[in-house]
Amino acid sequence: MNKSAQLKKELRYQQWFAEVQEYNSRPEGMTVREWCSLKGIKAPTFYDHLHKVQEYYMDELQQTNSQELIKQQQPQLPVQTFVELPSPAEALKPATHGVASIVCGNARIEISEDISETFLLKLIGAISVNGTYCKVITKNKKISML
Repeated sequence: MNKSAQLKKELRYQQWFAEVQEYNSRPEGMTVREWCSLKGIKAPTFYDHLHKVQEYYMDELQQTNSQELIKQQQPQLPVQTFVELPSPAEALKPATHGVASIVCGNARIEISEDISETFLLKLIGAISVNGTYCKVITKNKKISML
């Protein structure tokens, strides 16, 4: 369909839609025939316009729903983000706030004197995953491997 014909078709649908809206806002109790007579439209013509407007908007709705369904079915790929990490320290620093530090991978935990042995073992178990070795560093720079 050429551009001119498409434009005429759109204009007709807009006029019919306005006609249907006007009909929907008619006074309460007014019949279709009374309204059509008042507007100078034959009832079968009005019903034809009503039917075409309904079909047009149903097609539009179905196309919109189909497009949304297609979007929903497309797999959502995770967004990859990169974080710049500081370079690893050349030498392990001794504990600064507690009596020792536990270093597992990039995690460093300062330990105070009053930590319970049970909690310490749970902590080491939680941070040493996938075979990661942990180092314990005391204030006097003594290093032990866990």
